[in-house]
Amino acid sequence: MADSAISRIRLPGAAVQPTPAVLENRERIRPRLERAAPLVASSQLAVALRRSKWSILAFALAGGILAALVGLVRPVMFEATSQLIIDAPARSSIAPGGSSAQDLIDSSIDDHITMLSSQGHLRRVATALHKVEGSAPSASKAEISRPGPGAASKTSFAARIIERLWPQSGAAVDSDLKLLRNRTRIGQELRSRIISIAFADEDPVRAALVANTFAQIYVNELAKKAQAEDKVELDGVVASLPRVQTDLVAATDRLEKYRLSHGAVDQGSADNAARERADLSQQMSMSKADLAAMESRLQHAQDLRKQDAPIASLAEALGTPQLADLAARQAGAPADEDLRAAIDNEIEQGLAREEAEVNTYRAQVGALEDRKAVLDAVAADTATRLSGLRALEPQVSLLTQRYNELLSRQQDLIRRIGAPSAGVSILSPAWPPAKPQTLPPIFLVPPGMIAFAILGMMFVLVRNRFSRTLRGEAETEAALRIPCIGLVPGSGKMHMKKLRELVLGQPSSAYSRAVTSLLVGASPNQARTRSPHTILITSSLRDDGANELAWSLALAATRLGGPVLLIDLERPHHQLTHEFLQHRSGPAVLRSFGDFISNRCSLEDAVATIPEAGVDLMTVTPSEDLLKLLSSADSLDCRDELQADYSLVVINGPSGLAGPEARFLTNWADAMLLAVRWDKTPRDIARGVLDLLQRDGAISVPTGSVLTGVNLKRHGRYQFGDSADLLLEQLP
Repeated sequence: MADSAISRIRLPGAAVQPTPAVLENRERIRPRLERAAPLVASSQLAVALRRSKWSILAFALAGGILAALVGLVRPVMFEATSQLIIDAPARSSIAPGGSSAQDLIDSSIDDHITMLSSQGHLRRVATALHKVEGSAPSASKAEISRPGPGAASKTSFAARIIERLWPQSGAAVDSDLKLLRNRTRIGQELRSRIISIAFADEDPVRAALVANTFAQIYVNELAKKAQAEDKVELDGVVASLPRVQTDLVAATDRLEKYRLSHGAVDQGSADNAARERADLSQQMSMSKADLAAMESRLQHAQDLRKQDAPIASLAEALGTPQLADLAARQAGAPADEDLRAAIDNEIEQGLAREEAEVNTYRAQVGALEDRKAVLDAVAADTATRLSGLRALEPQVSLLTQRYNELLSRQQDLIRRIGAPSAGVSILSPAWPPAKPQTLPPIFLVPPGMIAFAILGMMFVLVRNRFSRTLRGEAETEAALRIPCIGLVPGSGKMHMKKLRELVLGQPSSAYSRAVTSLLVGASPNQARTRSPHTILITSSLRDDGANELAWSLALAATRLGGPVLLIDLERPHHQLTHEFLQHRSGPAVLRSFGDFISNRCSLEDAVATIPEAGVDLMTVTPSEDLLKLLSSADSLDCRDELQADYSLVVINGPSGLAGPEARFLTNWADAMLLAVRWDKTPRDIARGVLDLLQRDGAISVPTGSVLTGVNLKRHGRYQFGDSADLLLEQLP
C-alpha cells in the first residue's frame, strides 16, 4: 500500500475486541433439542404418513377409479366345473406296515393333477376343441403369422436383429394353449378322491364344453393307455402259454413213469405203515415189561425153594392157593408123607407153569421183533419211493398253478381290453353356469383403494427416506456438525419495501422475531455491551437466501441502535441490493469495496447511505478480482477501521461454491453464518462448503447455520419440536 493515493486512517479507540465464542458453545445458543424427548421411529413414521395424508388419499382415489375402470373393461367370466373321482386303492396294494390308504390316495391325486396340467394333455384338449369347433388347430394363426413374399423387405433392421437374437419359430407358445392354461383351474376337493376341473370363459356354454372335454379327454387317454398296456401284457401271456404247457406235459410224464416203475405209493400207505410200526413198538415195550416181571417172579420162587423157605412164603411167591391149603394141612399133621409129597408135587407144577409163561412171553417178544424188522424194511422202501414222488410232484403242481394263472390272466386281460378302465371316472359333468364368476366393478374399488393407499404410503416413505435436503434444526446440526442457531420463515418473492415492512414495520411478526432472534443469538455481546461485531453471511448456492438474510440482519440491527454497515460482495448484485442502491444518498460516483481495501479511497467515500433503511452499504464492482483483493489486503486493519465507525458489520460474502474468497473472509468476521435453504439445499453440498472453509480441520471463527425460506405450516407438520413451533404461533 505504499503507492496508495490515500493512507490508511488510524482512528482512535479502535481497540481490538475479543472474538466472542458464543457459537462455539452450543448450549448457549438455544435450548438443546436433546432436552425434549426424541421421537421414536414409529412416531416419525406416523408423522410422515399423516403429513402426506392428502397424497395417500389421492393414491387411494386413483386406485379406486383405476380398479373401477378395470372392472368395467374386463369381460364377464363364467366358470364351469367338472369333477373326476379316483378309484379306491385295492386292499392288496396296501402293504402291512407301509403307507396308509390315504397316503396312496394323496400320491395318486398328485400324479393325476400333474398329468392333467401337463403340456401334452393341454395340446390334446386344444386339438379336440378345434375339431369340435370345426377348424384345424392353429391353422388360422399360422396363416396370419406366416410372412408373405414382400414381408422381408418391409421388416425393419432392428426387427431382423431381434429375430436373429431371439428366434420365435418353434419357441413361441401357442396362444390357445396359453389361454387354456390360464383359464383352467385343477385341484383336489378337500381330502377326498375327487378332482375338480374348472374352466372360465365369457360364454357359459363354451366353459362347460371345455371343462367336460378336458375331463373326458383325460379319461379316454388313460383308458387307451391302460388298454394298450393290457394288450402288450396279453401278448406276453399268449406267448408264454405254449412254453408253460409243454413244461407241464413233460413234468406230468416224468411223474407217471416214476409211479409205474416204483409202484403206486401214496402218502396214506406210508402213514399207515408208520402207525402200525408205532403200535408194534408199543406192544413190544409192554411184552418186554411183562417178560421181565415173570422172570423176576420165577427167580424169586426158585431162590425161596433153594433156601428151604416156608411153604406159605413159597405159595405166596408162586401165587398157588392149593399150595397154601396143603401148607395149612401139613401144619396140623407134620408127619404125613402123602401130604408132603403132594406139596412137593404142587411146587414142581407151579414152577413149571411159571417157566412156561416166561417162555411164552419170550416167544411173543421175538415175534414182535421180527414183525418190527419187516415193518422197518417196508418203511425204508416206502420212503425211498416217496422221495422220488415228492421231487416230481411239486414241479407238476407249480407248473399246473402257473398254467392256470396264465389262463386266468388271459381271460381277465381279454375282458379288460373289451371294457377298458382308466382308474378314474367322471363323477359330475359340467353344466353351463348361470351366475358369473367375475365380481361386479363396485367390489373391486375397496381392494384397489387399499392397494394404492399402501402404494402411496410406500412412495411417501421412500421419498422421505431418500430425501437429501435439510429441514429440522436437529437434523441440520447432525448433518453439518455445527450449531443451527435458528430459522427464517419464507415470505415469497422479496423486495425492498416488503423486507423493510416485515423487519421494521411489523416487529411482532414471525419474520421480524426470527431475524431479531438470529441477530441476538449470533452477536449477544454486541446487543448487551454495545461492542462492535462483524458477521459473515455465506451460503452453498446463490439461491440459498444469503442476500435476504444479510439485509434482514442489517435492518434488524438498526432497532438495537448504532450504525450498521452491510458489505455486499456478490459481484452480480441481488435485486434487493439494486433496489436499496436506487434510494442511496451521497456522492454521485460511488467507490467500491476494492477501492477501500486497496487504500484508494476513504471509508466514507466507499459507503452509500440508505436513509430509508438506516443502513450503510458497500458493494464490489463486477470487474474487480475479489480473490486478489482479499489475499493482498490487511484484514485486521480493515476490520478495525470498520468496527471503529460501525457497531455491526454484516458481510454478504460470495457463495461457498463460487470460489475460495469466502475462506479469506473468515479473518474479517467475529462469527460466520451459513445460509441453508429449507427443504432445498442438498446436505452433501452444504457439508462440502463447510469442508472448503475449514483450516486444518476446523473453522477459524465461530460458525452456525441458518435455515432460510422455511414454510412454517409445512414445517410444523413434521413435529420437529424446534423454534419453528414458536414462530408458528405468531402467524394469524
